[in-house]
Amino acid sequence: MIVNYHNLCYNDREVLEMRKYQAEKKAKSEYGECRLCYKVSDGCCKKQNKENLEKMKEALKAVGVYLDVENGELRLWVYPEGYIRTKERHAGRRKNIAWKQKEYGKGNYESYKYSDIVRMMQSMKDQDLADKIGMPIATFYRHKKALKESDYYKSLDLNRLNEKKYLESVPGNYNF
Repeated sequence: MIVNYHNLCYNDREVLEMRKYQAEKKAKSEYGECRLCYKVSDGCCKKQNKENLEKMKEALKAVGVYLDVENGELRLWVYPEGYIRTKERHAGRRKNIAWKQKEYGKGNYESYKYSDIVRMMQSMKDQDLADKIGMPIATFYRHKKALKESDYYKSLDLNRLNEKKYLESVPGNYNF
């Protein structure tokens, strides 16, 4: 197994911007008119409600939900852009990629692209391919699934999968 397996240090800005735009568009359609209005009375908890109202407003506002109490009415609504930004903030580990060991050893930080993987898939089994690129098999299967669902893979001519220049020329040839 190759030792040179690193976290992705950069992102393809074009892809991220497109995903962000699509996510915001989806959020507007789903949550744009999402509002609730209730009649409320303070009852026995008037002091506690008064103390915690501002804290609750700030906490909900941070995740894209607004709270307002006026004239005995409680109103809640979702701010789509703020909500989707919080919901899909890309927390957690960065996507891992496999570096080409020969190039990495020489100081060239070149990673495997979709085209390299598609070409190798024609002659190698999954386990052998995962070992060659230095990726755990479970991670390899997740990346392979993303590859097969991508526009890049769907647009390939199945008769030309062994041609390196053709595979590299197809748009969407991202890091594996």
